[in-house]
Amino acid sequence: EDTLMVPFYDMHNHSNDLKKLNTITTKPLRRKKPFLMHSIKDIAPGEQILISYNRCHAGWADKTYEDCVSYSFYGTSELFDVFGFVEDFPQLWYFRMDVGDGTRDEMWDTLTFTLEASDDDDDDEDNDGYPLKVTFGDNYSQNRDDEFPEKENIKYLGDHLVRLRMLETTMKEDDKLMQTIPRYEWDMAWTYHEALVTAMSAAILASKEDGGVTFGSSEGSVDSRGLYSDDYDDDDDDSEDDSEDEDSRDEL
Repeated sequence: EDTLMVPFYDMHNHSNDLKKLNTITTKPLRRKKPFLMHSIKDIAPGEQILISYNRCHAGWADKTYEDCVSYSFYGTSELFDVFGFVEDFPQLWYFRMDVGDGTRDEMWDTLTFTLEASDDDDDDEDNDGYPLKVTFGDNYSQNRDDEFPEKENIKYLGDHLVRLRMLETTMKEDDKLMQTIPRYEWDMAWTYHEALVTAMSAAILASKEDGGVTFGSSEGSVDSRGLYSDDYDDDDDDSEDDSEDEDSRDEL
């Protein structure tokens, strides 16, 4: 189905939010066999039918369907690359990074985590009241503690957070550049940019290394919320990240 349009099946939008997802699809194992779609809850008249474009990915949370017949390796970035939209929460992020110090051979590492909106009644003490919850590692991790980011991982994320914020400022001030890009593509690129920055900031906040790493250079710096250091009062410790997920699913 990656190269062909499947009638009816491909009319549906995507969500991995288990409160919204109302169907489970099964791909055919052999040619000329049908795609199957099963409802997993009552669907009211007029309610949107939602499917998962990357069901059973590495961060899949629905224990009811552990016996997946097919697996996806797409995370949030891959969905944007292939389908052109930013999925709502929960999201799965992969960050492949060179954590070498520049004085020796490259040292590649991959930081994987899921990012989800915290429930109002979430009692997770590790969440510290933040509106987003980060879970490092994935379903294939033998020991989740081993997946926690090291100082080098956080340094990498922080440095690129600085770069992305500076890039945003530069590009959004370039009127000539804006005129060369269709408005829809421009808006979707910045929707992904904001999702990326939010994910990186959340990972830094959730790490044990937050506050112990210096990011950026003399050209600019950010704190772990993704804000420029001169965008907020240093004495205001009560400010919090109020970024909210926008429903950025697009009609297929």
